[in-house]
Amino acid sequence: MAPDGNHAKGRWHVVTIWGRRGGSAEWAGGIMENEYVRQNGVWRIATLHYFPQFAGPYDRGWTNVTEDLGIVPYHYTPEQAGTPIPRGNASAAKRRSAVPDKATLARRISALNAEDDVRNLQNAYGYYVDRKMWDDVADLFENDASVEIAGVGAWDGPASIRRGLERDGPPGLREGEVNDRLQLNMIVTISPGGNEARARGLEFGMLGKNGADAYWTVATFENRYVRREGKWRIAAMRIFPQMRTDYFQGWSRSWLPEPQVGPAFAPDRTSPALGPSDIPAFHYRHPVTAAPIAYPAGSRSVANPAEGRAAAPQADALAIDPRRDLARAVSYDAVENISGALGNWIDDFQWTDMADLFTADGVRLSPAAGYYIGPERIGAMQEARYGPLRRPRGSVPMHLRVQPVIHSNADGTSARLRTRLLQFNSNHSRPGSMTAGLYEDSARIEDGTWRFSEVLIRHLWRSPGYAEGWARVPSDFGRRAAPPPDKLLRDFPPDFPLKEDGYATFPSVSPICFHYANPVSGRLPASPMSRCPEKAL
Repeated sequence: MAPDGNHAKGRWHVVTIWGRRGGSAEWAGGIMENEYVRQNGVWRIATLHYFPQFAGPYDRGWTNVTEDLGIVPYHYTPEQAGTPIPRGNASAAKRRSAVPDKATLARRISALNAEDDVRNLQNAYGYYVDRKMWDDVADLFENDASVEIAGVGAWDGPASIRRGLERDGPPGLREGEVNDRLQLNMIVTISPGGNEARARGLEFGMLGKNGADAYWTVATFENRYVRREGKWRIAAMRIFPQMRTDYFQGWSRSWLPEPQVGPAFAPDRTSPALGPSDIPAFHYRHPVTAAPIAYPAGSRSVANPAEGRAAAPQADALAIDPRRDLARAVSYDAVENISGALGNWIDDFQWTDMADLFTADGVRLSPAAGYYIGPERIGAMQEARYGPLRRPRGSVPMHLRVQPVIHSNADGTSARLRTRLLQFNSNHSRPGSMTAGLYEDSARIEDGTWRFSEVLIRHLWRSPGYAEGWARVPSDFGRRAAPPPDKLLRDFPPDFPLKEDGYATFPSVSPICFHYANPVSGRLPASPMSRCPEKAL
């Protein structure tokens, strides 16, 4: 954000899957460096600049678009990444819009935090579904909630929802199973009363079992949420499956129906499938024009989730502490900013900038080696293990850190972050591969800037190559494929050695840990952070 509050810049990873059934199927990926401007109180895109990084046909896989892949210029420094509200000067402050009255300000701050709470709730749902933690998933729903899957059916009430979840199998992952269902591209809107919300997003699935089958899935969700007794709950979930395709054939050759539901898990109601021209209706209007969303000619909008009963007004909806609650809202954006910056600088082997995202006593875990403390040691470790940026640059790890769950302390000065690693490894001379993992990090304000105090990674699975995906992974491949730590341990030993190697154990199921309890029921996870091997410090 610029000091005048009316200009901003953003950097985004882009991954595109496109094509046509019976025709072609293609991959593409890159980076956007965009500029935005606020005119008459409305934000608009001023400059949209896309930098291609990798592309390729589905049958061969993605490769780098050039032999020497350049670095896309950054619009920010480590300090700017950790300072979402810039330190402006007095003249800049005078150019800003008039300060709203206290009631308006309270509503805005309350809406910011409510939006973050709903994002956390939906993203936590995704992590529970990944591991088939069905009791925790069911805990997230309101007493009269419903889950509807187009073409499959609808389940009404928590007991029925809990029963229906086992259509995907009993609780817990089995050996060699992948059930990653990423929650992405979420747009959250909060009702004027502050106690209802809607969210639209994309669920991107990587499913299957090693040695058997693998699938890509894509679905749109349009959900409704209510806040009761200070806690947000899912009131209505509508999932619109849009693609299910066999990994080894791709979406031009394979177009599979949703799996059939057994009698024991049968829905309470039927739900028609999306037709070829059906589009799930948008719950929000156009963000610039405020006009209803215009659908393409010949298409049909499918209704939003049922309204249900309205959430009861709550006396504390606007009873906020402006300074404290604004700090909490800022902390969410700051932590998400430095999270994205970390991934981007890892992509580009920019070790000094990456290390400057850490506090003076910040901790970085190097898998299979140990913990390094402080920016200087962290930057030196990264270069010692992975080397400097080399030219020509023939490979790049697209290190996406997505699906954040961020919890700040009461005064908004420190936070915990859970985020997912989705990594598209790309090379110019051979097809790419993928790596999946989870981060559990901590951050705090140091000298007025948000920085990481701890970054812990656990790799979950890694594909041997594009042809194998996650269904043809040899035993112990994660350990054998990772950069060996031997030279690092010999020449640049860690400040504290690691008690567990942290490599992907797939096809064995890696234990994962949560820094948070269930946001509705308070149910403690089976592996809280206090018992995680990574949390040795």
